[in-house]
Amino acid sequence: MITRESVQAADGASFPGISFQKNALKPIFDLQKVYYYRVFIEVTKAHVVMLREQDLMTEDECALILSTMLDLEKLPIEESEYNPAYEDLFFLFEKELENRVGSDLAGKVHTARSRNDICVGEFRMVLREQLAGLAEKLNLFRESLLYVAGENLETIMPMYTHTQPAQPSTLGHYLLSMADVMQRDFQRLMAAEKTINMSPFGAAAITTSGFPISRERMCELLGFSSLCENSYDSIAASDHMTQFASVMMTMAVNLSRFMKDILDWCTMEFAFFRLTDPYVQISSIMPQKRNPSSLEHCRPILSKALAEAQAVFTVQHNTPYGDIVDSEEDLQIHLYDAVSYLNRALEIITNVLATMQINKELLRKRAGENFITATELADTFVREGSLTFRKAHKLTSAIVRRLYAEGKGAEDITEDFCETISKEVLGYPVDLSDEAIRTALDPVHFVAIRERTGGPALSQVSRMHRERLAMLQRERRQLEEIRSGYHLAHKKLTEQVEKHLKKD
Repeated sequence: MITRESVQAADGASFPGISFQKNALKPIFDLQKVYYYRVFIEVTKAHVVMLREQDLMTEDECALILSTMLDLEKLPIEESEYNPAYEDLFFLFEKELENRVGSDLAGKVHTARSRNDICVGEFRMVLREQLAGLAEKLNLFRESLLYVAGENLETIMPMYTHTQPAQPSTLGHYLLSMADVMQRDFQRLMAAEKTINMSPFGAAAITTSGFPISRERMCELLGFSSLCENSYDSIAASDHMTQFASVMMTMAVNLSRFMKDILDWCTMEFAFFRLTDPYVQISSIMPQKRNPSSLEHCRPILSKALAEAQAVFTVQHNTPYGDIVDSEEDLQIHLYDAVSYLNRALEIITNVLATMQINKELLRKRAGENFITATELADTFVREGSLTFRKAHKLTSAIVRRLYAEGKGAEDITEDFCETISKEVLGYPVDLSDEAIRTALDPVHFVAIRERTGGPALSQVSRMHRERLAMLQRERRQLEEIRSGYHLAHKKLTEQVEKHLKKD
């Protein structure tokens, strides 16, 4: 039976209780030592440099603390185990610093800062790197899409609406559409990066500080692009996390829909695509099988990315607007896991797409079946038969229904047949030559005349392909500039640290 006494006997009567250690504090410490220790050192270096520049610390004190932090940076913290004597990594670091420089000087380091702004800032610094890595993987997938699209700008194939054959287009046109979706995902990531890369440092607990610190200098030293100005916003907001999560959810859905098409089209029934050997598995009993397991694995991987990103909303929903545990380490890992799953899926899909074999002959054949050029036949009735489109649509529909009923195909549409059906449907004959009918039903012609902006005609897909390649290069440079900003800030901070050490 559980009693107060029995629980205290088993779990302890002082902080932290054994169950609290095991189920909350230790898992959080294990997360902190992997993701945040090096970042925490970076943040502390910047804070000490800023304190010195603001005359809140002497040059000797600054130099001693910075040199000690360089030693602490070398500790194999990833190998350490949780020690219940310290609540978390922050207090472990403080103790290590105190042991080396004394409690008075170590205590100065915490002037005008709080775990509130430290933690939020660390989370943002890790998130921006995670986002940049994901954007890089996404751009490789975009490159793969454009590579295959470029080889198939004239590869005629059937397109589908409501999962039924609809109209001919080209594989290049289809892949360029997906490249555009992925380009918008990239831009959504860039918008999220802008929100994430706002510095909360100097907000301290809630209200900044009475000490003359420079929040702007901390922003500069740590490579943030802007300041999260309102100090309450700095420690309370979570929209940078939900924005990033929403982008990842959108990306996971976009990729999974593309995956559905590719998996369908590499079935034996479709046989449009054939995955190459590195990405298929044989059955344990059926020697003929070529299971597209690489893409099948991507489906649950993408589902898990979606679920992890959704968890961010679930955890944040209905929580107070302020500094709360709900926004801290227990939440951050869901973002990292979502990134990891998306990275894994993107790498597989990129390589599968770039290497798969495409049955162009079959695609061309299927593009002429199932009456999918009927739209152009109706358009031809309008152009050459002087019908309104509604009448042309009614007539063409009647022609298709009759041929289906008789077990015939589009090749059986003739001038005489059209005249017969038009008399029945419209009450008068419509004259359309056999040559005009054959031209209208040709899928190559169908695609070639659709030269309107964004259409599948070669002039349009060639232009779009060139523009998308150029856009990808511009956006790769955009990402490089963002990442170089992080690295440049690190380099400049290192130079500042070295400058203060040389003065010692």
